[in-house]
Amino acid sequence: MDLEITKSKLLKLYPTAQNRAQFKHWMTVSRYVYNATIALLRDYEGAKPSWMDIKKMFTRLLPAWTKDTPFQIKGTAIKDAHNAFWKTCKANKGSGKPATFRFRSRKDPIQSCFIPKTAISNKGIYPQVSGKGLGYAESLPESFRDSRLVWKAGKFYLAVPTKHLVPYGENQALGVVAIDPGVRTFATFYSTDSCGLIGSGDFSRIQRMAHYLDDLLSRASKAGKQKKKRMLLAGLRMRQKVQNLIDELHHKAALFFVKNFDCILLPTFETSQMVGRAGRKIRSKTVRNLLTFAHYRFKQFLKNKAFEYGKTVLDVCEAYTSKTHPKTGEIKQIGGAKRIRLLSGDWVNRDVVGARNILLRALVDIPHVFNVAVNES
Repeated sequence: MDLEITKSKLLKLYPTAQNRAQFKHWMTVSRYVYNATIALLRDYEGAKPSWMDIKKMFTRLLPAWTKDTPFQIKGTAIKDAHNAFWKTCKANKGSGKPATFRFRSRKDPIQSCFIPKTAISNKGIYPQVSGKGLGYAESLPESFRDSRLVWKAGKFYLAVPTKHLVPYGENQALGVVAIDPGVRTFATFYSTDSCGLIGSGDFSRIQRMAHYLDDLLSRASKAGKQKKKRMLLAGLRMRQKVQNLIDELHHKAALFFVKNFDCILLPTFETSQMVGRAGRKIRSKTVRNLLTFAHYRFKQFLKNKAFEYGKTVLDVCEAYTSKTHPKTGEIKQIGGAKRIRLLSGDWVNRDVVGARNILLRALVDIPHVFNVAVNES
């Protein structure tokens, strides 16, 4: 049985000077309308108006410089602000503290605005308003839904949601795998018939880029106004490049796991507790590497991909798994050592030992869940 899912595809745009100016103007108007709606709801006395009432009200009250922006862009900004306002109120309900509402800033690294699907064509986005000549890096999907125009790191993109049919994975008795996330190596896996390292040594390139980014931002703080603006934009592009490399690592690793295993054991890996300044045992360099790998984001992506393929991801405990000797079961204080010595005198990678012990511990801690995951997934 196939599973129908909705995915958002990010299409890179190549706008003309006229397109670029118009897109920036739309985002400015969308941000202005969003912030005005938040301020109106925050200060409104009595029963709050619905977003449709605000939409009718703003038709008359918005300044003249917003009139040339398509009304659907402004209307959706009002609806988004209305939803965000009540979501914040609901989250703060019962806390006893006044709700704090966040306004959108023109300095946010990512800006976006709503674009209806009827306004998108091969000729451009609202071509009669923004002008023709807009280029797409890829062809538009045959069928898509309402989209968003996105600006980040000086580039424009179109986030296009499309529906896909994914063949729901059947139980092929592919087995179980344990993953040990780390800093030197992004992930180490161990199963009944194989083991390996993913992303081993890949961080050296990212580390060089991070060092260059630090130097760039240091020089930008001493530069003039125009040069500083260009250097900060270059910094955004560098950050985006690093994030793209990490995303590629996440996507390839997740696809490998869901295609080759039925049950995936993933430790909770409390990154926020490990990087906190109070009482942490790792240096700032290690903290930066740990946060750059974005293990929590990988977990979310892996769970989503496992849902698509009909696989199972279980959160397990990894306490003492790297310190436990694989033969004797002793807990050894190995510190930052890369390898563990076996009784035979041979040396083995500590991450492989950790992944193996995670698998063995899961068999003891949650045997009933393990059986269900393998036999009935």
